[in-house]
Amino acid sequence: MLVGRRMTKDPKTVSPEDTLTRAADIMRESRVNHLPVVEGGRLVGILSDTDLRNASLASGLLPAAEEPPGGDRRVREVMKTEVWSLTPEDSVEDALLIICRKKFGALPVLSGDRLVGIITKVDLLNAVIDVLNLDDVGLRIEVSLPRTLGRFEELIAALEGLSARVCSCIITPRKGGDGMVALLRLDTIDGPRVLAALRALRFEVLGKTDFA
Repeated sequence: MLVGRRMTKDPKTVSPEDTLTRAADIMRESRVNHLPVVEGGRLVGILSDTDLRNASLASGLLPAAEEPPGGDRRVREVMKTEVWSLTPEDSVEDALLIICRKKFGALPVLSGDRLVGIITKVDLLNAVIDVLNLDDVGLRIEVSLPRTLGRFEELIAALEGLSARVCSCIITPRKGGDGMVALLRLDTIDGPRVLAALRALRFEVLGKTDFA
């Protein structure tokens, strides 16, 4: 999945010379927590709601709605200038890793030098929800498998025989071993029957005791 399909296009922006009050108004009205800072068509920084709160605290102002954040300083005084960015062709997985490891709330998306979007934690969470099809009702199971395609194919065939259609499937390496774990969401509400049948076929369906 590519960033360009999940990002918010044409995001709200501010310039370095805008006041923090204007930036706060844009965030509040647009219900966003991050604003790319653009000057002369180029991305020069990013401003977050945390930056605004810190500016208010540094200036000794209470965070009341009627007080100008940071004494109405300029965006350039508090924005972050070392900005990580992505392109629309980057993967959502890369975006997720950067945001998680660097503890960012959002990343600007550039096409060449032009700002074309922004991708946030919420955008990434929505992508995961869509990939896993979490909105639909169904059974979620984890099955430990050897690192061979044959056993996985047997699992899929068994589920088809049980009329448990696979809606989504993610394969991950098994920690502490040389096998893998299949994370499946199935189109069935008859969980006990499916689990019992898989275990009868000697599939290792992970349960509570596996995580103690």
